[in-house]
Amino acid sequence: MQKAFTFLLVTMFSVGLFAQIPGQQPAAPAPADYSDEELQQFANAVMQVMVIQEESQMQMVNVIEQNNISVDRFNEMLMESQQQGPENIDASEEELAAFNQSMTDVQNMQMEMQEDMMEAIADTGLEVDTYQNIMQAYEQNPEIKTRVDAIMEDME
Repeated sequence: MQKAFTFLLVTMFSVGLFAQIPGQQPAAPAPADYSDEELQQFANAVMQVMVIQEESQMQMVNVIEQNNISVDRFNEMLMESQQQGPENIDASEEELAAFNQSMTDVQNMQMEMQEDMMEAIADTGLEVDTYQNIMQAYEQNPEIKTRVDAIMEDME
């Protein structure tokens, strides 16, 4: 149950994690010329970001449940809202009130989570744009992926 919620949250919110930062659009193809130090900082930042995401997601689950709605029902309503529009959710007034309050709470928590993640990245010595660029390189460049994966394996 929590994994499905986590997936929806990651899909709904984290895909655009830094999209709200003005002027922070990924550039052309990702370079492969990052130093070992930069990749180590990136790996450290990824680990910290993952911890923040996991903790935040647990808190979001708790908030939803405190609003007297199950995570499964919240997810169903969220999907209906995204597919058919919020005005077409098939729910009772109580469920709608719980869903709307949960959405407000989750969105506020998400903004706080993004701030915490940006701070964690900065604390590793990386600029957020460098983190984004390395993330793009990690996703697109097999050499960077291999180097980062090796660093992360050593960290475990």
